[in-house]
Amino acid sequence: MIPSTLLGGPKGPSDFDTRLRRSVMPAVLAGCVVLSIVMWVLRPVAHGYRYDLAFLLSVSLAAVAFLYGARPEWVFKRAVLAFVLVLGLGLGLRAVLSRDFNQELVRYYGTVFETIDKGGNPYADGTVYHAGEGGRIVYGNFNYPPMEIYPYLLAYRIAGTWNSTVFTATMLLINALCCLAFVLAFPGVRLHYLVPYFLLFLFLEVKTNPAMTFLVTALVLLVVRRDARKPRKAYRYLIAVLFGVGLATKFLTIPIMAAYYWHKFDAKKLRSLAAIAVDTGLAIATTVLILLPYGVGAVIKSTILFNLVLKDRAALTTFYPNVLSGPMSWAGLSGLYPFAAVALLGLCILAAPKLKLYTALLAAAMVFLLVAATPEPQYLPVIVFLMLSGQCAAVEDEGPPLTGVWKRSPGT
Repeated sequence: MIPSTLLGGPKGPSDFDTRLRRSVMPAVLAGCVVLSIVMWVLRPVAHGYRYDLAFLLSVSLAAVAFLYGARPEWVFKRAVLAFVLVLGLGLGLRAVLSRDFNQELVRYYGTVFETIDKGGNPYADGTVYHAGEGGRIVYGNFNYPPMEIYPYLLAYRIAGTWNSTVFTATMLLINALCCLAFVLAFPGVRLHYLVPYFLLFLFLEVKTNPAMTFLVTALVLLVVRRDARKPRKAYRYLIAVLFGVGLATKFLTIPIMAAYYWHKFDAKKLRSLAAIAVDTGLAIATTVLILLPYGVGAVIKSTILFNLVLKDRAALTTFYPNVLSGPMSWAGLSGLYPFAAVALLGLCILAAPKLKLYTALLAAAMVFLLVAATPEPQYLPVIVFLMLSGQCAAVEDEGPPLTGVWKRSPGT
């Protein structure tokens, strides 16, 4: 049996965790759904588009929160599995029949590869294609960290060409590796109970490119589970390095990493801060090494700072109002948006030591998506992965095996 201290910080699970999962999260997300509907009807931001995205994101997060707050057996109920299976098959069919739906990103990456082939810097040269508001074409810098270049650049080199087929195939391969990571993290779960969720992991998002963030998150949770079963010092440093790689992917890794390490903080053992500082230092050093070839300052300016300043972001991309950025733009408070977003996410991170580990990670990821400048349904596979991992870990660590679901007794 895995020690309970691994589940809820230094003191183990708390009533606060239960309240958050069963009351606070559903109430907050219900409010977000209502707010997204109001924005969708009124369309209050003059340069705002696709108000339905905020609604889609809020409803999806609410559904995931419901499954996470329910008893673990709900995740594997036949009705739930049937719904997930049909959804996954539908998404897979769409991926097969609509290979050209990501042409904007294909062209975006194509100009990145052209810049690199010419010896330029996609973070500084202003040569990268963007589809601005109203469909106008503008050129600027690449806005994702460097690990969002390498797998697609490798695929481009291997295939000798670049198109939507190569792009989609690369993402599907990375998503398949995430499925494998889950199987290795929870070998006691019978595979046929996981297949419906694996279809979501594969096909829920192949229109944009969150695959590398998904893969790093999956690998981190795999090592976390291995460390929980058989602790080894090397796992601690491997997790830090993986987080460092994750910081060089898209931004969801930032709140997940912050929640993971702050979850380890113990106010009665200030030495815990030293361990957190060492691990985060190793992670940041790994990220800096990855950023160096393109210039650390140039990458930060074109990624993190670009996404926090709504005025600068709107100059290159279409603005899709989210449940925080939309109302603040509506109220003429766009300048305060970065501070509000960081403050709300910070409060969530600070609560991590009072929560179970998976609750802390899931809550941080959800809050990040709600306070992001634009709705990001692309990260829903990661959210579902965190939810499913948390429920499987709860059974494996604390409870009796679910009849028929587990191959063996949890904790063995």
